[in-house]
Amino acid sequence: MVECIASLVDVCAGYGAREVLHTLTWSVKAGEFWGLIGPNGSGKSTLLGLFNAMTPASSGHVFFQGEEVTRTNLHRVRTKIAHVFQMVEVDRKIPVTVYEAVLAGTFSKLGLFHRPGAREKALALKAIERVGLADVKDRPLGGVSGGQKQRAAIARALAQEPELMLLDEPTAALDWQAQRDILELIASLQKTLGLTVVMATHDLNAVSHITTHTAMLKSGSFVHVSTTREAMNGDVLSRLYDTPVDVFEHNGRQIALF
Repeated sequence: MVECIASLVDVCAGYGAREVLHTLTWSVKAGEFWGLIGPNGSGKSTLLGLFNAMTPASSGHVFFQGEEVTRTNLHRVRTKIAHVFQMVEVDRKIPVTVYEAVLAGTFSKLGLFHRPGAREKALALKAIERVGLADVKDRPLGGVSGGQKQRAAIARALAQEPELMLLDEPTAALDWQAQRDILELIASLQKTLGLTVVMATHDLNAVSHITTHTAMLKSGSFVHVSTTREAMNGDVLSRLYDTPVDVFEHNGRQIALF
């Protein structure tokens, strides 16, 4: 039996009096690669934050590796969950190199007043190599391209040695070539390292190409949860986005067209 690494049971969440997510129940098993899709404002980023309590649940229960996430074990849980956010611009004047940014991924396990040692530095260098940034590791983070910044963010997550990786729109604001390269990198890392991944995205063709399962979120509720092959269905996607979507087969891949 495949281990359930993370799950939500009857979870509601929101901001203040505004409820964004409504009574969600969902399980993610070890080694699965989930795509999380839905219209803008459906709650995808809010949902991702539930796993590491960046989004507090107003009711229901969040579990990680069979243990309910509470204030008591939250720090330990967060050391095992890496969260890659949408790319943001970094001021060129900030004196942080690519290597230093990636090394920061090891800090959560070190604790206060502990400096990174040989093991942490080796983890950072290995992660940099895995994402193809060895040749720019000593350059300022603000001075590399958008695609390289996102690679650095992924390397930082890898340096944390996560058991679950959360990706929030990892290709947003990137050009077409950089988007393709980042998606291929994520797919390769997931397969090579056996990572469990949940990726929120608007790119339906990325979902069909690299994920194993898909969860569809609309107005804070799941409207479809299945394998990606089953989810890539024109009728299902049309209902999700309230617009006609056609799905075609091309060279063994499912392609969605609006």
